[in-house]
Amino acid sequence: MATSIADLLRYREIESPLIRLDPRVKLLISIYLFTSTLIFDRPPLLSAIVSTAVLLTVGLTLHSIEASRRLLRTIRALSFFLAFVVLLNVLGFVTQGLNPLTLEFVAITSSQLLRFVAAIVSFSFFLLTVSPEALAATLRSMRLPHDYVFAMTAAVRFAPLFLEEIQEVIDSQRLRGVDYSTRNPVKRLRNYVRAFVPVVINALKRSFEMAEALEVKCYGAVRNRTSFYVLRLRKSDVMVLTATTAVFASLVTLRLFL
Repeated sequence: MATSIADLLRYREIESPLIRLDPRVKLLISIYLFTSTLIFDRPPLLSAIVSTAVLLTVGLTLHSIEASRRLLRTIRALSFFLAFVVLLNVLGFVTQGLNPLTLEFVAITSSQLLRFVAAIVSFSFFLLTVSPEALAATLRSMRLPHDYVFAMTAAVRFAPLFLEEIQEVIDSQRLRGVDYSTRNPVKRLRNYVRAFVPVVINALKRSFEMAEALEVKCYGAVRNRTSFYVLRLRKSDVMVLTATTAVFASLVTLRLFL
């Protein structure tokens, strides 16, 4: 599961019109997709249709940059959370005195699962198509303080490494006989604590090394910073932004009259 989530956070450079699109436009598209899954919460059929449309749109778009398989692996890793949503729906029907073995329960649960997956996938569209440098430039264009921008960019860079290191430690301990599939919750928690201790220590060491490197490079010495990566809207960016905004406005209008 850790490696699947790491795949979602790792950017890979591919020559494609989608990659060349302005990151601010891609961020707005992700917001449009995410908002569409939220506003169409009922009826269940309409909610499922919109969520499916969002999934197909993101899936086909990411297929053009060969990232659809990574997205599918990430969705598969979220099966535990999907099962938890189903369990909550079953408990909700039972506490209300309703029978969960009905078509109504299947329709409501299916639409909620699709909405949950579509909401996650909508922002994966932005994460998989934007480099850390473009992400930093996007955040700076939103007038966020540079220190916060640097912290968020560093987190995006190091999160995949952190997750991969967790998986490597778990795999190495499994080879040494540590049982992570035990049903004893106390023993299982103790095993995971043993796996996280070396990872946290390495993360602290890495953070101190980064702090020393930034100090050597005189980070923060200049208040008004400049950037090599400057965002500029092109005609293709404006065309895509206009088209997606028009589609989103149509969906909002449709929702208001339903």
